[in-house]
Amino acid sequence: MPDKEQSNEEGFGKYILIDKLKNKYPEAFGDTGSYGAVSGILCLEGIHFNLVYFPLQHLAYKTVINSIADLYCRNVLPLNIIVNIGLSARFKKPDIENLIEGMLLACKRYGLKISSLDISSSLTGLAISIASTGKRTDGFRQVKAEETDLICVTGDLGAAFLGLQLLERERKVFEATGGAQPKLEGFEYVIGRQLKPDIKVNVLEEIKEEGIATGVIRTVRDGLASEIIHISRETGMGCRIYHDRLPIDRDASAAGRELGFEPLIAALNGGDDFEFVFTAPVSEHAKIEKIEKLSIIGHLVPRSEGNSLVLQDGSLAELKAQGWTESPIR
Repeated sequence: MPDKEQSNEEGFGKYILIDKLKNKYPEAFGDTGSYGAVSGILCLEGIHFNLVYFPLQHLAYKTVINSIADLYCRNVLPLNIIVNIGLSARFKKPDIENLIEGMLLACKRYGLKISSLDISSSLTGLAISIASTGKRTDGFRQVKAEETDLICVTGDLGAAFLGLQLLERERKVFEATGGAQPKLEGFEYVIGRQLKPDIKVNVLEEIKEEGIATGVIRTVRDGLASEIIHISRETGMGCRIYHDRLPIDRDASAAGRELGFEPLIAALNGGDDFEFVFTAPVSEHAKIEKIEKLSIIGHLVPRSEGNSLVLQDGSLAELKAQGWTESPIR
């Protein structure tokens, strides 16, 4: 659920802001080792979702997914969620039940329990905050990232964002015409990736079973470009990825043609993919190739070379991402 962020005169993004706060108040923030078994998410109506086309059950399910995804990257098995819901006066008891039922569906699928639930009044629509906790597992065989390491990603990219654009298009038509029926036939895959995503836990398990060594691993939540920049900062190196190696599903390509929207942009700067991107030594290449839903999309380079996308004509384009350049403060 990407933020609708806007720039301000300082030109910093939410990740830069978070880093600034951590650096200013180091005593208040633990390191990865101390907070790695906890993750959280805040979703706000009008910022992260639109209830015109987002069923409450699906929204609740997706918010749980959003909360637990990062735990899998940290060798943590999610076990419990702590739920806080803010509701304005237009929501009734059946709406609350739909939200809880959606969360329970996610809990059943991923083996979770709701350990705490609080519901409060809200003046600004619906707000959902979920914190998730779990226990550490043996998990990934992790090594220090090195120059020339491969960059790999699970699944496919951009479909969820293109699904969102289709839903937004049909919403606008519906509102302009006073009730025209949406035309979404043939786009079930991309719509599903937006409204009811899932985490590819099975692919992560295959990575572990093959004994693939990983360096940095991250959830692709705000678009691939954003996570590549995170990897660059965490490793102290540059990243180079290749346009023709990015996994874009044919249904996403079809949706892009329908919308007149370049699927590459959706993959790089869309969001809500809930795939995983990670680095791995070149020596792991053969093991990676064994896993069907893994793609090698690039490699690390010296920091001086920066973060870039190799286009199909061989030219380089600098990678930029919204969360690094735009402010979450309005």
